[in-house]
Amino acid sequence: MTTGSRKALLEAPAATALIIVLLAVFSGPAFAGKSPPGSGNAAAKSTFKLQCSSCHGQNGAGDTSVGKSLNAADLRSSEVQKQSDAQLAQVISEGRKNMPSFSDSLTQDQIRALVAYIRKLAKSPKKN
Repeated sequence: MTTGSRKALLEAPAATALIIVLLAVFSGPAFAGKSPPGSGNAAAKSTFKLQCSSCHGQNGAGDTSVGKSLNAADLRSSEVQKQSDAQLAQVISEGRKNMPSFSDSLTQDQIRALVAYIRKLAKSPKKN
């Protein structure tokens, strides 16, 4: 495969989504069904970094190259923040549009901690 054809494949949104799904499926549970190391915000931040930041970015803006190609949501936006905790947990668990399901790789406690972390992202200063 030439560099040009490899680049074209990686830039195709469907191919990128497939790669993300495959990574999520084959990477296995982040903490093998256990609570993440540490507690509270630090654990949620670690889980977010491992599972979410490749698309949503460290700050949740969705402005990574992968996030842009998949139209990843800005987790700090009012559209996301107006959803209930249960709705956000459901999206993380079941996936939505280009976002894969994380029900097999995250515990319910980790998902709840991610919801709380996403709420905190909205309160962080936005950098333009």
